[in-house]
Amino acid sequence: MIKKILFKKNLFNFSKALASINLKPNEFKIKEGEKALCLAPHADDESIGMGGTLALNSNKFDVILLTDGRKGVKGAPIDEIIETRKSEFAQAMKICKIQNYSFLECEDKKLLWEEDKFTQIDISNYDYIFIPNIIDQHPDHKAVAINLNKALKTKKHKSNLKICFYEVWSALSFVNGFVDITDVIETKKEMIASYPSQTSQKNYEYHALGLNQYRGMLKDKDYVEAFCILNTKDFNEICKMYS
Repeated sequence: MIKKILFKKNLFNFSKALASINLKPNEFKIKEGEKALCLAPHADDESIGMGGTLALNSNKFDVILLTDGRKGVKGAPIDEIIETRKSEFAQAMKICKIQNYSFLECEDKKLLWEEDKFTQIDISNYDYIFIPNIIDQHPDHKAVAINLNKALKTKKHKSNLKICFYEVWSALSFVNGFVDITDVIETKKEMIASYPSQTSQKNYEYHALGLNQYRGMLKDKDYVEAFCILNTKDFNEICKMYS
């Protein structure tokens, strides 16, 4: 069974697709005049995965929360849970000074089947779109990449658009860009802490910052957020094994 998993054909294709990508980690900066979109499957993914990057570039980012969060808290009415998680998300955006954020309001764990809603997102003016790692451990996180890849085939977008994987539940195996978030690490802590409905269940700050410290070894920094930055062609090649 292990051999079948390790040597599946699609894993070979995954490695082949990545062979042409620059995997030397370089410091990543969004230039003045460039625009970026962060897609957060759940309220807190954006803070855990790239809160520091958002804080450093708040005037260049739009953020969209994709799901309503109804399955993120147990033992409370669904309407109350949804409102709580939206409120927590809005507070995180306030902390990192993101002005432009919105809610797609798809149901938790059904994002893959919300293709019609997903295609409503206007991606035409973005230079970068940030999404969770396609091999992340949560099905909604994988669904973001799958639905975005479908959207890229029909919706208008810039020819030089880059897709950037960020880390939430699974560490990236391939990293070619990083952001030094040492100067805004307290802001990231505040963002994560703005989700008491989630941090009461798990110590997300401890785990997220541990990964950021580990990633800091890339360039001898205290705290780093790491990314895999792809052009749309390479992104499509990686997504093929999930289509």
